Amino acid sequence: MEINSIQGSSSVTNQQVQQQSRAEQHSSVAKEAETAASASLQAYRQQSQQQSAPVADTVNLKSSSAIVKNLDTVRAIEQMHARLNDLVKGVRQTNEHLNQAAEQVSRMQGSLTSIVKNFPPYPIESMERRELLMSYMSLRKEIESLMVPPPPAPVYEKVKSMWEAMFAQNGQLQASAVPALESSSSDKQVKAASDSLNRTMEALAQLSDTVTQGMLQA
Repeated sequence: MEINSIQGSSSVTNQQVQQQSRAEQHSSVAKEAETAASASLQAYRQQSQQQSAPVADTVNLKSSSAIVKNLDTVRAIEQMHARLNDLVKGVRQTNEHLNQAAEQVSRMQGSLTSIVKNFPPYPIESMERRELLMSYMSLRKEIESLMVPPPPAPVYEKVKSMWEAMFAQNGQLQASAVPALESSSSDKQVKAASDSLNRTMEALAQLSDTVTQGMLQA
């Protein structure tokens, strides 16, 4: 009986040892699998980061280049608008002074027209005729002091010959554009001066048109 009891106890112990050994083997295998899986995951993450970094750098570089290009475009447009604004401002000032000159010439011509078209003609010694000529002479002095600024350089180059024929370097009308008369000037002289003023007004209008067209083409 004692022998059987010892053999039974030994058999149970061997089974427990075998079960513990198998458990330890399973645990070791599980740990190895877990370690291998962790190593694989880490390697995958590193590979993904290495692959995505150049792509991100490329995208950032392209985005930066596009923004710089857009900024350059905006700056170019701003500069173009600034130049255009300066050009328009200069042409407007020129046309405003040309208009002042044209209005003055028109008033001067009005005085002469009253003499030329009067019928019967005024006697030379007529006081009314003398007053009209005095008015002409006064207006002529005013227009002599009028300074007309030339248009901006890009436009001036297009109208240079016309401008120099009409204005002196200081911007005053050429003396030939507004003939001088005296209170004792003859009807013939008055008629010639009136015709000259007609040509001056036409020239001023043409010059204004050419200046404006030059601005549009600049």
